[in-house]
Amino acid sequence: MPQTEAVEQGGRLELENLLPDQWANRRRQDLLALLDQLNLWIAGLDRVVMNEVQSRPGAVKLMREPGVGPVTALAFVLTIGPISRFERSKKVVSYLGFHPSEDSSGGRQRLGAISKQGNAMLRHLLVEAAQAASKFDPELRRD
Repeated sequence: MPQTEAVEQGGRLELENLLPDQWANRRRQDLLALLDQLNLWIAGLDRVVMNEVQSRPGAVKLMREPGVGPVTALAFVLTIGPISRFERSKKVVSYLGFHPSEDSSGGRQRLGAISKQGNAMLRHLLVEAAQAASKFDPELRRD
């Protein structure tokens, strides 16, 4: 059993062992039943995502990187499409909205925060992947 499942099972046992009054107990049982149903649906969706990832070699390659899971890999491959359509990596950065915004005039260049002009969902997934990867790599954590 993976660690996250063990934590979830521990939390569930803790909830089941509480002794609330009758109405709170009924509500708790209803919510636990809903949680069981949601977990089934999520497991089904996870299987579909993994099947789709397995059919895309680029996504499988991306999952070798620390912090990149099936959802991030699949979203990246589907959003970017054929990587050959980008001449340089700077074009990919720009396409995703990770390039800095610019407010320049009179020969003075001012770079601001990222432009956020690209796909917001993929940008969010990539930031999450970077944060997860930084847990495993001290060099990345420093940056």
